[in-house]
Amino acid sequence: MNKAIHGLITLGLAVGCWWLWAMLKLTASYMHRGPHHPPAYTQFCVDLRTAFVVPPILALAYCVYVWIRRSEPRPSWAGFFAVTMGLYVLAMLPTLVAVWLPMVQFIELAARK
Repeated sequence: MNKAIHGLITLGLAVGCWWLWAMLKLTASYMHRGPHHPPAYTQFCVDLRTAFVVPPILALAYCVYVWIRRSEPRPSWAGFFAVTMGLYVLAMLPTLVAVWLPMVQFIELAARK
C-alpha cells in the first residue's frame, strides 16, 4: 500500500506541474500578440517553464527507490506528500502571479481607452 501511495503522489505532482506548464505555455502564446510588451516577471517565468519537468523526475526517482527497497514497518508516504505538495505550492504561487500580471495590464489598458 505504501508503494502505491508513493506512485499516486508522484502522479499528482506530475499532473500539477503539467497544468502549471500549460498555463505558462498559454500565456506565452498570447503574450506578444498585442502592441504592448508583457511584464518582465511574466517573461522570466515563461522562459523558465521547462523547469517544471524537474520536480516530477525527482519524485519519480524517489518513488523508484521506495519501490526497490525493502518495506519499513511504518509508512513513509506522509513526509513525501508534504515535500511534494510544498514544492508544488512554491512553484504554483509565482506561476499564478506571472499569469495574472498580463491580465491586470490588459484591464489597465482597456480602462484607459
